Amino acid sequence: MYLIAQKNVGIVNQLIDIYRQSEVLFSPEQSSNLQLKINITNIKSMLKQVLSNCDLQDLKTIYAVASIGIHERGERNHFYNNTVEIIEIEIKENEEELLNKHSRYIALLTHEELMDFFLHRVTLAPGLIEGMKILKLT
Repeated sequence: MYLIAQKNVGIVNQLIDIYRQSEVLFSPEQSSNLQLKINITNIKSMLKQVLSNCDLQDLKTIYAVASIGIHERGERNHFYNNTVEIIEIEIKENEEELLNKHSRYIALLTHEELMDFFLHRVTLAPGLIEGMKILKLT
């Protein structure tokens, strides 16, 4: 699975860029509902375009990278200044073990269900970035 993750580094980087654009859409500065709907449609079409080149195993691996980034580190939210601090927790598993551990929960999901997962997330960039750091893919 680690080889698949290495193969998909470019796709993960594209997803990170798209999700960062998505995060901006939901900032308080966003004004009109019509413009927001147009932008959301554009973001979804960009996601579909990037993910359409992925097979089921690629999607599972990308999901696992995001899951590792979200669940293998702790985070402390500072609400007074709206920041998140990542707490470095020691990880004992190697990269392959981590990918297998985080992908076994989605073993029965179909290609369409995983596409749905990615298309209906506003933010996944922090999880993907942290997952790539943990897996040493950057």
